[in-house]
Amino acid sequence: MKTKGSQFWAIGALLIALLSLTLFKGCKSDKDSDGDGVLDEKDKCKEVKGPKPGGCPLPPKIGQVNLYLETSASMGGYFTGSAEFKQIVSDLAVKIDKEISPVKIHFISDSIRNYPFEATRFSSDIATTKIALSNSSELHHIFNDIAKTTKDGDISIFVSDCILSFPNAAVKANAEVNRQAASGTLKNNIYATFIDLKGRKQAASLYAFSSSFFGKYYDYQNVKVAIKGTVRPFYVWVIAKNNVLPVFDAKLARIPNFKPEQEIHFGLLDQKISNYHILTQLGMKGDYKLIKAGKVSDAGIENVEVEKNQAIEFSAVVDLNSLPPYAKKLSYLREHLKVEASGCSANVNISERLPAVTLKNKNQIAHYEMASHVIKVNITQLRLDQATLDLRVPLIYDSWYQAWSTMNDKDVKKLGKKTFAFEHLVNGVMEAYNNEGKNLVDLKFQINQ
Repeated sequence: MKTKGSQFWAIGALLIALLSLTLFKGCKSDKDSDGDGVLDEKDKCKEVKGPKPGGCPLPPKIGQVNLYLETSASMGGYFTGSAEFKQIVSDLAVKIDKEISPVKIHFISDSIRNYPFEATRFSSDIATTKIALSNSSELHHIFNDIAKTTKDGDISIFVSDCILSFPNAAVKANAEVNRQAASGTLKNNIYATFIDLKGRKQAASLYAFSSSFFGKYYDYQNVKVAIKGTVRPFYVWVIAKNNVLPVFDAKLARIPNFKPEQEIHFGLLDQKISNYHILTQLGMKGDYKLIKAGKVSDAGIENVEVEKNQAIEFSAVVDLNSLPPYAKKLSYLREHLKVEASGCSANVNISERLPAVTLKNKNQIAHYEMASHVIKVNITQLRLDQATLDLRVPLIYDSWYQAWSTMNDKDVKKLGKKTFAFEHLVNGVMEAYNNEGKNLVDLKFQINQ
C-alpha cells in the first residue's frame, strides 16, 4: 500500500521528468534565419535561401554554349598556313563541348551561318577546309546580334580580331575616318551595345591570345598588306547572365591548355562580398568574446581585455568564389587590400584556405569548407571602447589593353601584339558597366572592449 508520501514523490518525479523533456525540446532551436525551411542548426548557408538538405543555393546551371567565329575578310590570315589560331579555337570548342556543356558553332560577319556538325568534326574542318570569308560587319552590330540570341543560362563565345572600323563606303569617302572617330563614334557604338547588355543583366569576359597570321591584313584605311607569319592578336569574348558567367569562367580556367595571355571581366559586380565568419577554433589568441553568442561570428569581437604584451588575434573565413578568376588570386588581393582602422591598429593577412585543418565544431567546419580564403587579424593597439576595422578590395581594371592598342597600323609587320583602336573598344565597354569606385570585397569588423 502506497503512502501519501510515496505518492507525493512519484508525482514530483513525474513533473521533473516532464519539465526536463520540455527544457530539452526548448534547447533544440527551431530558428530558420533565411526562411528556406532548413533550420539553422542544419543550414550550412544561414544567410541565403537554398534547398534541402544543406540549405545552400545551387550554382546556376550552364545551358547551351554557342561559339561564334568571325569570318570577315580581315580574319582570313588566321585560317591559313600554320596559324596557331586554328588549334586554339578548335581545342577550345572540343574541350568546352566535352568538359563543360554542349557546343554549337556558328560563323558570323554580316549574317550568322550555322555550322551543321559537332565540335569534334569542327576540329578537323578548321584545319583542312577553307573557311568561306564574308563581307565585314561593324563590331557593335555583331555584339548586339550575339547578345540578343543569348538566353538565360546560355553562354555565347565570340572569337574575333576586334578591329574597330566604319563600313567600307565610309572609309572610301574619308580615309582617316577610323582614326578621327575611334574615340568618339566608334567607342560610343560599343558603349551603346554593352549598356543594353548590362540592362539585360548580361556580363562579359575578354580573353586575349595571339597567333601567326598568313594572309591579307586590312589597315585602318582598308589598304591590303600581305603578311606571312607575323604574330597578330585575337580575342575571345564570353557573354552570359551575370550569375552564370562566373561559373562558366571558373570551369574554363580549369581546362589545362586554356591559357589566355591576358583577361578582363565586366559586369560581375551586382553584389559585393560582405559576409564573413570568425571561427574561434582557428587562430584565436587573447581574451575576448564573439559578438552574437556562439562559436561563429559575422559581426566582430567584444569584451576585449587588453593587457600589455598580450596579442589579440582572430581569423575569419570568406567565400570569394563568385569573383572573377583574376580577382581571387592572392597577388591581386594582397596588392589591393585596403585596411581602414578606427580606434585601433591592426595587421591583416589574407591567404588561401588550406584543404584541411583541425576543427571540432560542426558549424565551424561547415563554414570553413565553404570558404575560399582566410583572413588573419592581429590587433596591435585598441584606443577606443568601440573600434572598427574595414577591409576592402576595390575593383581595379588591369591596363594591359592599352599596350595592346595602336592608332596607326600602317606598318603592321612591326606592330607586334597591337590591335587598331582596341583601347577605345575596351573603354566603351568599361563606360557601359561603370564600375568606377566599386568594391569587390567590403568586410566590416566591430572591435569592442
